Amino acid sequence: MLVGFVLTVWLDGLLTRLPSLAGAPARGERVGVIHVHTNASCGSGTLSQVIAAAKEADLSFLAITDHNLTLSDAEVAAADPPEFAVIDGEEVSTASGHYLALGVSDSRWIRGPGYDARALLASSRAHGAVNFIAHPYGLRDRWSDWGAQDYDGIEIFNDDAIWRKNKIIDIAIAALIYPVNSRLALLRLARTPNENFAKWDELLAERPVAGICGSDAHANLLFDRFSIAHFPSYLSVFSLARQHVLVPDVAGQDPDKAGADEILEAIKSGNSFCAVDALAPAEGFTQTVSSATASAGPGNTIPWREGEVLHVKVPSVANSAVIRVLRDGREIARQETQSLDLPIPGPGRYRTEAYLRQPGLTGWRRWTLWIFANPIYVTR
Repeated sequence: MLVGFVLTVWLDGLLTRLPSLAGAPARGERVGVIHVHTNASCGSGTLSQVIAAAKEADLSFLAITDHNLTLSDAEVAAADPPEFAVIDGEEVSTASGHYLALGVSDSRWIRGPGYDARALLASSRAHGAVNFIAHPYGLRDRWSDWGAQDYDGIEIFNDDAIWRKNKIIDIAIAALIYPVNSRLALLRLARTPNENFAKWDELLAERPVAGICGSDAHANLLFDRFSIAHFPSYLSVFSLARQHVLVPDVAGQDPDKAGADEILEAIKSGNSFCAVDALAPAEGFTQTVSSATASAGPGNTIPWREGEVLHVKVPSVANSAVIRVLRDGREIARQETQSLDLPIPGPGRYRTEAYLRQPGLTGWRRWTLWIFANPIYVTR
């Protein structure tokens, strides 16, 4: 019986084919991964090796966040090819949990002693960092100080935190699939972070808060602080959940050639969406609110006008998706479709989620979170 189960899972891994990650991004859409560790802390790869894996996964930027240290400006410059953006940063350990300080380097901020979360958040922000709360509801290192103010957003989807919440049978299936189809193996562990979504909506009621997905990639399986395998690989993790950043089109600048600073500013502003691209590449996803005279996308603000419409469209690579629309954290529409035009009932924070069914036998046709976008703010 056990042999039959193992063979069935292996065959599922061998026979289930996922779509290519090479999508068709819109102008200014940069696809990358946030929250990556190198061998400078607890990862297994050098910066150059990590960048090589990212390029193989069709990414155009990375945010490096080693534990309690930043890369030097010289290291980033040496490993940063002209067509690839590297955002330097740090995963900061505090007494209240971890946060990501993005956009800092060894010449811009040194954390110093102490673990007071509010003091560190204020210090890194004062030195130009864009701060994101990391894995706020992970099984370990949960964030506890929600009274803090000096952060710009939170991780909604964290690969490492998500897989830890799976059942033993799901982890066993993923482990069996991994040698023959690593991308599918990690996809099997994808779950909807409902607790994170609920907290995000709560925070959005007070002020704009950007939502991101973080890979938390290490490519390093540790036992008693010793590395025993480079698992799961950077390539497999970079092929799962990715941040799609919508760099604004500014006169005189090509958004497709935006550097790290421009990409980070768009992330901070919420001009982005997250997608589990392992299910299907999400390049070209659209979420806009439009009136006769104006239009706004994720992270943007638009004044309320009678007749405004929310337009949502998922890429045609998906056979059938469930699109879910939320206003101020409450569902106002849910349809199985590829596009949706919804009259806006009034001011509010409008965000969308899209779901696809898991492919293959051991996916059990389970509806799985595919895309979530930052809200559009419709104001009075």
